[in-house]
Amino acid sequence: MSFRSSLASKMIINGLLIGLVGCGEQIRQVDIRTDDLVKERNAVLASGTRPAPTLSTDSYPEGRPFPKDTPELNEPSTVDPDADELTFTGRTETESEADAIIARIQRLADTPADAEALTLDYAIAFAQQSATEYTGAEETYLLSALSLIIQEHLFEPRFFNETTVDAGNGISSRYDSALRVANDFGVRQRLPYGGEVTARFLAGLTRNLDDASTQGDVQNAGFIIEGRLPLLRGGGIVAREGLIQAQRNLVYASRSFEIFRRDFYVAIVTDYLGLVLQLQSIANAERGLALNRQIEELETALVETGRSQPFQADEARKDTLDAVDDLASRQEAYQLSLDRFKVRIGMDPERPMVIVPTEIQIPIPEVDRNQAIRYAMEYRLDLQTNRDQLEDARRQIDLAENGLLPDLDLKGNLRVGGDDVVSGVDFNLGDTRASGGIFLSLPLDRVDESVALRQAQVRFVQDERLYGRSLDDAAVSVRQSIRDIDRAQFSILLQERSVEIAENRIASIDAAPDRATARDRTTAVAGLRTAEDRRDTSKRDLQVAVLNYLNSAGILRLTPEGQLQPLPNMPVGEVIGKR
Repeated sequence: MSFRSSLASKMIINGLLIGLVGCGEQIRQVDIRTDDLVKERNAVLASGTRPAPTLSTDSYPEGRPFPKDTPELNEPSTVDPDADELTFTGRTETESEADAIIARIQRLADTPADAEALTLDYAIAFAQQSATEYTGAEETYLLSALSLIIQEHLFEPRFFNETTVDAGNGISSRYDSALRVANDFGVRQRLPYGGEVTARFLAGLTRNLDDASTQGDVQNAGFIIEGRLPLLRGGGIVAREGLIQAQRNLVYASRSFEIFRRDFYVAIVTDYLGLVLQLQSIANAERGLALNRQIEELETALVETGRSQPFQADEARKDTLDAVDDLASRQEAYQLSLDRFKVRIGMDPERPMVIVPTEIQIPIPEVDRNQAIRYAMEYRLDLQTNRDQLEDARRQIDLAENGLLPDLDLKGNLRVGGDDVVSGVDFNLGDTRASGGIFLSLPLDRVDESVALRQAQVRFVQDERLYGRSLDDAAVSVRQSIRDIDRAQFSILLQERSVEIAENRIASIDAAPDRATARDRTTAVAGLRTAEDRRDTSKRDLQVAVLNYLNSAGILRLTPEGQLQPLPNMPVGEVIGKR
């Protein structure tokens, strides 16, 4: 093989090696740039010191460009056996008796000996690491950063290398049968206000295949600079619209992720307090069941001594059974809610955990309704994004109007080098060719562009109305959260009074047992249990209402660890209760 043909082969091999090595390095640079972009956007938020989401490259699967050609590739298997292939075992009569069922339900409600304590702080921290919702929100944020990298790269120098190998007849007018190797190496650069400049080095080798001699080979090479600059359509800042929108979208994504963090915190706290409320409800039901059993024993004793009718004992026994059923239902509902909570925070539902009863101590805010609404209008990140997106829609009108302009481009071309250089690559500055000109295309057919303009105008009017609606919805949300605080606070006062009345009623019955029937006693117990449940619900509602107010007014702040960050003069604490 001749020196020139071996040189062409080396060019191809080196190009392949550079491409393979370069891909790995480019992927690494993309990861670094993505993490840097997210950190930059986080810095402008109130929680800017929190750890930014990062590309967890180890957790992402590698691609399989060449899957095996198997029947399952086009026809995934389905498992759906016939009825006669399945098994079913019914319970025995003993297992279906009431006492056996109650015992099974109670065993499910028992706390395993190896159960871990699940506190609110631990649940929040665990959710930030494992919850599907949280991880998905992080990845959505990262996708916006990756989209920006694509747009940024369009305005960076982009190198390319293309190698073509042709063999056969018609390759060259000089030979009947020839081999031609051509290599095109260059760089492209998009200009910030439209147009593009390209610099290319083209090298080629043509060899006669009919003659083993190497004397008939022909090499050629050339260096070319080309440029295009639009003056009207596509020129100016509209050329960077994709980059501008991608940069703004990353800002929106950073806000959306912070909004998610705050909403997610409120949701997890609400769910956790709901579990605490169910534990309190179970405790109330257990105390109610104990009172019902005392009433049943008392009525049975009164019947045995002839001081009461037998049906009174039956009424008391029936109410005891109802209390047992109610307690079992509450225990089962709690276990279901606990399993769902584990799944939501990304925890294995089989992992034994016990909820630590917690009450968040947040002072009741002294609220000025108008000031709270002003806070929401100014601080809420979603309203800021809606306002900025309205500007995006307005900019689309400008972009569509630019599309109606004529095409008027400046073009230029400079080539250095000659063809058919037999003795190697040789640049002769005397063989330099340059050209330039103006390209003009009149807007005789702009129907599509005219439709795009009208669509942009209609969308802007729609978005303008939606933005006004979002402001109204935010104001309504703030007012509703304020009313929820007042309602929950008032409800606590009422239910505390109801509990006191129910306790007094039971005390008066106990003081004169002969003057009350079994129905009177069980009704009093049921009234106490209902009042306690409503009081506990109102306390939970008040804690949640304060959090919702802070969030709807745009003044809820979280620490980098995802915990509630107290505002000035707002001491926050937690009280661990007892079941």
